[in-house]
Amino acid sequence: MAQGLGLSCGGVLMVVPSWLKPFNVDVQDAILKVLKDPGTAPLACFDADGTLWSMDIGEAFFRWLIAGDLLPNFRGEKEIYDRYEKEVEKSRADGYFWAVSTMAGIPVEDIVHWSKQMAYAWPNYRTAMHDLVLGLKAAGFEVWIVSATNKWTVTEGGKLIGFDPNQVIGMAAKVKDGVITTEPELPLVANAGKVEIIDRVIGRRPDLAFGDSKGDLEMLEYARQAIVVGERSAPTSLLPVAKEKGWPVHEF
Repeated sequence: MAQGLGLSCGGVLMVVPSWLKPFNVDVQDAILKVLKDPGTAPLACFDADGTLWSMDIGEAFFRWLIAGDLLPNFRGEKEIYDRYEKEVEKSRADGYFWAVSTMAGIPVEDIVHWSKQMAYAWPNYRTAMHDLVLGLKAAGFEVWIVSATNKWTVTEGGKLIGFDPNQVIGMAAKVKDGVITTEPELPLVANAGKVEIIDRVIGRRPDLAFGDSKGDLEMLEYARQAIVVGERSAPTSLLPVAKEKGWPVHEF
């Protein structure tokens, strides 16, 4: 392939934009195909943890709350994170929401304030994904985050890499009189719930979807083109699925 050129369209090689060059040829070609025929209202949906950035900002924030003994219903408890992991083993969606529900009794303005601090200090943003988001926006795409992390923290992280805070969907509990409750906002944003919330809130099928784990599987299957993101040091569990379905994979 000629340097700086990508997909052949009618015998003419399309120029690879600079924001696509950090990605491998398979990912470049898949995205270029969509860019060639984006539709009338092109949409890209991104998972957050492990996709837009490495590691899990939601779990890091949860650990920070536990370390500071800031969860009013769990004062002095030592095994909160162990319970969270057991809840996730039983059900991804229910386990991720359980972590959010532990924040019950905290004013939401406190969680937002602390989340801003966490997002600003978070060292794991991926420059290539930031540039990809900005490149897709410049190409006319609407870009959304659809994440199982609590919506307050993922919103603050998303804001720092080009996402409109009104275009971030995360796991959430209802807020009453400014205080977080244990009542979930439904659907729970994991697995099939990601597709349901995309339909309900955004109202159309994604042209592109990016994810790194089996919690993203249904969203990836729903999209016109799925892209799997992973780590070379810890290969994603989606690799066998991606191989079977012919989805391109980029490992950082």
